[in-house]
Amino acid sequence: MTPATALSRTPWRSARWLVLAPHADDETLGTGALIADTAARNRLAGVMILTDGSGSHPCPTPADRSALIRRRRSEARHAVALLTGGRRIVPRFLDWHDANPHRPGSTAFGRSVRQLATLLRRHAVDAIATTAAGEPHCDHAACFTLAVHAAHAARRPVAVFEYAVWGERPEGKRVLRTAAMPTARRSAALRAHRSQLTGLMGDGFRLPRAQQRMPGTDLLYLANRHATRP
Repeated sequence: MTPATALSRTPWRSARWLVLAPHADDETLGTGALIADTAARNRLAGVMILTDGSGSHPCPTPADRSALIRRRRSEARHAVALLTGGRRIVPRFLDWHDANPHRPGSTAFGRSVRQLATLLRRHAVDAIATTAAGEPHCDHAACFTLAVHAAHAARRPVAVFEYAVWGERPEGKRVLRTAAMPTARRSAALRAHRSQLTGLMGDGFRLPRAQQRMPGTDLLYLANRHATRP
């Protein structure tokens, strides 16, 4: 295992960061400490969530689907507010359907690349943190692919860092460790995602208890080795 270097001891401490998460709750599970640290230092450009969240529970009617999407968005806003200490950072959504990612080369994929690349330029983003390429869920892997394409299209140097949620940690890459955050605060942010932890929206996905035990720090793995430092 490659030893981790404290983010605060690298040039990336001054970077402007964007978090790209596949689902609402992955931002807390994978990068809660990064969000808290960068927001406190005014270095968080934003939080982007790939999917609309409508696949976590059965939705027999369009009204049920709309209600679930609204619930997932509200939970994400609450979680990010807790992680950032109430700063005015509102997560954005790309609204892909769960477990049905767009393919590179498709019109929809290209539209998302342009949307994300525009945000990278507008907010002078230096680094994206996104789920690892080897994550077993198709939406998690798609996040990585989208991040790489958007970074290339941004017309500015943007590093891509991977983080693990469900899969094995990437090997053989430079590893950064974030500053620690209070685990109680991170747990509170996760509890904001009630639809993923309880029967609030009926039968559906439940986050396993083992996954709910989160450390106070995050590990970030540099994916594009030749990225220009901030």
